[in-house]
Amino acid sequence: MHMTVLGIDTATARGSVALARHGEVLASAALLERGAHARDLVRRIDGLLAETGLAPADLRGIVVTLGPGSFTGVRVGLSTAKGLAYALDIALGGLSTLEVLARTVLLVRTGTADTVCAAIEAGRGEVYAALFRCEAGEPVRESTDRSYRPADLARLLRPGMLVAGDAASTVETAAREEGRDIERVEPSPLLAGPLALWGCRTLVPGARYSPGQPRPNYVRPSDAEARRR
Repeated sequence: MHMTVLGIDTATARGSVALARHGEVLASAALLERGAHARDLVRRIDGLLAETGLAPADLRGIVVTLGPGSFTGVRVGLSTAKGLAYALDIALGGLSTLEVLARTVLLVRTGTADTVCAAIEAGRGEVYAALFRCEAGEPVRESTDRSYRPADLARLLRPGMLVAGDAASTVETAAREEGRDIERVEPSPLLAGPLALWGCRTLVPGARYSPGQPRPNYVRPSDAEARRR
């Protein structure tokens, strides 16, 4: 069965949506950078379906970035994905934003990258990051998702490592100050297309919605939670 899968990323500043089927991205669209994802997301999804001549009933799965990233963005993306999957009674999956970012880089830089640092801005003078190595074209984790001061992250990077994401320039500056030579990937890529392709391979054909999963991956408390503590 060739599954048509919707990918949703609202965790990053350059949010996006995409439709994929059988190893091919059918259509994708960027969301307004740092825009009102809660307002724009459903309209963009409707536009993709119209562009490809599909209806919501043609979807067989939905995948979404789980964070880290914008707390509001993660909640908007996950709640929309869960609502659609519930209404259509189709499979729902999710993946770490940083793993999707590493997967995206390896997809477009085939043969040129063996290690990737995925890094996105976290606020409070920090970045969210994780390290991955490439094995048979797939990202394999070398570290968990966590928040770092840029200088602390820079000390973990090996010479020649690729750094991708909207925090790449921040990390590159910190690495230079530490005397480390890294390569920055620009611009920060859109994630929904590679995410949807991942969903085509990993979601079980014919699977139905399962309440409660997946869960958000916030990595650290929100500012409001930190103040309460």
